[in-house]
Amino acid sequence: MLGHLSPKQFLLELFLLYLPAIVLSFFFGSLFLWLFLATLLLLLWHYRQLYRLSRWIWIDHNFYPPEGKSSWLPIFHGLHRMRIEQRKERNRLLDFIRYFRKGAEAMPDATILCDKEGRLNWCNPQAEAMLKLRWPQDERQSIFNLIRTPEILEYFKAGDYSEPFHLKLDQRELECRFYYPYIENNLLIIARDITDREMAERTRQTFFANVNHELRVPLTVIKGYVEMLQSNLPESEQESFEAKALDRIEEQAERLHSLVIQLMALTRLETGAKWDQAEVVPLSQLTIAMLDDYYQQHPESRDYITAEITPNLEVIGSSDQLKQVILNLFYNAIEHNPPHTPIHLTLKREQNRILFELCDKGKGIPPMHLHKLTERFYRVDSSRNRDQSGGSGLGLAIVKHALNNHDSQLEIRSEVGKGSCFSFHLNSEALTD
Repeated sequence: MLGHLSPKQFLLELFLLYLPAIVLSFFFGSLFLWLFLATLLLLLWHYRQLYRLSRWIWIDHNFYPPEGKSSWLPIFHGLHRMRIEQRKERNRLLDFIRYFRKGAEAMPDATILCDKEGRLNWCNPQAEAMLKLRWPQDERQSIFNLIRTPEILEYFKAGDYSEPFHLKLDQRELECRFYYPYIENNLLIIARDITDREMAERTRQTFFANVNHELRVPLTVIKGYVEMLQSNLPESEQESFEAKALDRIEEQAERLHSLVIQLMALTRLETGAKWDQAEVVPLSQLTIAMLDDYYQQHPESRDYITAEITPNLEVIGSSDQLKQVILNLFYNAIEHNPPHTPIHLTLKREQNRILFELCDKGKGIPPMHLHKLTERFYRVDSSRNRDQSGGSGLGLAIVKHALNNHDSQLEIRSEVGKGSCFSFHLNSEALTD
């Protein structure tokens, strides 16, 4: 098996070349002349091999190299092996590209591959249909000239692709995600048609808004008539079936009224902007005021509801939304645990963030439910009597959306039989000096 040229082989070839020259010098003299002629012959032979190699590389373009002799044999053989390996690697890469393109063409999303300047290198048929691109006619054209929307160029130049870009084009709404760098500083763009999803979401939000509006008036009328009937009942009938029925109607009407209010609050959070006007929110005062109100109504709660609140903590945001967050988390811990369950509330500053944490030593929540707790109307125990728990399944959904508006998120830790902790952080952008 051929290998690299060894020094022993090289010396042997020199010996076989110069030996005849030395022998001839014994018969004809002039040793240096014969050595010079042998060296010249060697140089001419090597030059011929270099010429053959150069011609093979630049002119012939034949896959197989010229037949090498002597010390050039392993060189030509090595080049041939390299050419074979390169062809295998090239075929492997071509197969990979072919599989990638077939996979990308089968994707329901538009897939676009550009260079770092945004010039089109490739796109799949879905991109042609959604974004009106043409492949390969538009190759090397800037996609920002092909998609004439100034906002997408601004998004590209900003360089922050952590959040998707929403593009409205020909009555379609597309969610575009940029991935950079992608394979040697290229840009990968994946666009998904979310028109149906957005229409369904708007329809859902409109439905809830209309239901909320339509329910408020009849509920107010029902509550008014119930209060009137209760006030007109004689004292002798206060324990009668009619009186108990009216109490039950009032209780359910109040519960439904509370549900409507929560639905309206959730709808406003989902459909509105972050907040109407940024304001300084005295977070410490809001929390202390909430606790004081509860302590006044339930004096015995001071024994099992404790708090550690750093005074004068303030943030920039929406006072109404943050108040809803605190109230919902607080009453969620009270209503979904047995009476007199120990609860501890913490509000403090951690470096450049504010931490709000509410922990209870109640029954805890099974792990399978934790990731669904912030869904609207989701309840851990759907078979449980709602009247006993008092929950609507909307409180934590309101918390999630309100915290999203403040660039935060709810963190939940729980262990069955030991209790739960609900916490969130407000980052430095929301803090006041």
